[in-house]
Amino acid sequence: METIHAEAIADGQPSMTCVEVISKVISPTCSTSTFFKNTGIATLSSKTLSAAEYALHQQLAAEKQDVAALHDEVVDLKKRSETAKQALAITQQLFEKLNKQEEENNLILKRILMVAAAGTPSQP
Repeated sequence: METIHAEAIADGQPSMTCVEVISKVISPTCSTSTFFKNTGIATLSSKTLSAAEYALHQQLAAEKQDVAALHDEVVDLKKRSETAKQALAITQQLFEKLNKQEEENNLILKRILMVAAAGTPSQP
């Protein structure tokens, strides 16, 4: 880093700031940079990076499709649920109506039985 800073001054260029020197040293696009090699950090080539980016884009697209499919399934399930709720409400109304009719029929039957019992002479 000191060498790069000194070279810039020797060439008559304006002095580079520390940030500029560090940026130049650790730049993965710089062909003369040996910083990553010296530290044991492997750098990705632009071709590998493109392949990695492509794979990530493919994964993202697949996940978006999965999310869209799940969203469609949720919408379908909500529609089915609403239809089932409506059918249940109709069934409950019919059940209540039938129970009421049964109670009315039972009352009528009791009256008929009472009238029939009152009309029969009792046996000694």
